[in-house]
Amino acid sequence: MTLLAGTRQARICAALAALFLSTCAARAQDTRVDCVVEPAQKLKIGSATLGILKSVPVNRGAAVKAGDIIARLDSSVEEANVALSRAQAESTAGIEAQQTRVELYKRRLERQNQLSKGIVTQEKLDQVEADYEIGRRDLQTEILKHKLNGIELQRAEAQLELRMIRSPIRGIVTERLMSAGEFVRQDSAIFTLVQLDPLYVEAYLPVSRWKEIALGMPATVVLDQPIGGAYEAKVSVVDQVFDAASGTFGVRLELPNPDFKLPGGQRCKVAFPLPPAGPLATALPPNAEFDAK
Repeated sequence: MTLLAGTRQARICAALAALFLSTCAARAQDTRVDCVVEPAQKLKIGSATLGILKSVPVNRGAAVKAGDIIARLDSSVEEANVALSRAQAESTAGIEAQQTRVELYKRRLERQNQLSKGIVTQEKLDQVEADYEIGRRDLQTEILKHKLNGIELQRAEAQLELRMIRSPIRGIVTERLMSAGEFVRQDSAIFTLVQLDPLYVEAYLPVSRWKEIALGMPATVVLDQPIGGAYEAKVSVVDQVFDAASGTFGVRLELPNPDFKLPGGQRCKVAFPLPPAGPLATALPPNAEFDAK
């Protein structure tokens, strides 16, 4: 009799374990929702100025870093302006010449002051003082011109920089729309770039789950084939406005992709952490207590 009771208890325990696992699996399946993996940014890159494309050193599929030169416009005029402005900004000849004049006027004024008033007329003394003061002001003017030349150099360099098309992000070139020799307008797109680190995982959940999702919450993203695999992501955006027509709200997760191993534009499933479950006793079959006896 004892052996029979033990056998029944073992069967009940096995049934409960199987039921618990199946319940957890069902709940896990229920928490998985469809999602789409997209690039964090997709940019159309153009030029701020008009001109002829001189070179386009990158092509479709190339990986670029923020600040890399990905195209150049013809800049022969701007380069010449920079060279002229740099020569003017680096020259201090005007300042040095005026400093020499001021020193001369200063020594002349000191000699005049050492002489007695009977020897030097007041008119002569006033003239020497005026020359010294005018020389000092001319020196300040030369210093100001030197500063303005430095500003002019900065302006010329900025104009030259506008002829360089740089990547604003670290990403991948997905399209090259123009080639060297073509005329670039201000509304022309030369490249399409995408940012793949991080990837954005976009999902829509029923409004009944809105309180379950919080910023920074980890979730598991399972990619569809042929990529496959499960990856950890974190919630970065939870929409504060529901879609009344579908009864859903949007959630965005950030999926790290530092090596660009995962492509964008693919479907996936995302599983959020399970909410707290009820007592295990509620999952017991109706006859479990009777059978155990």
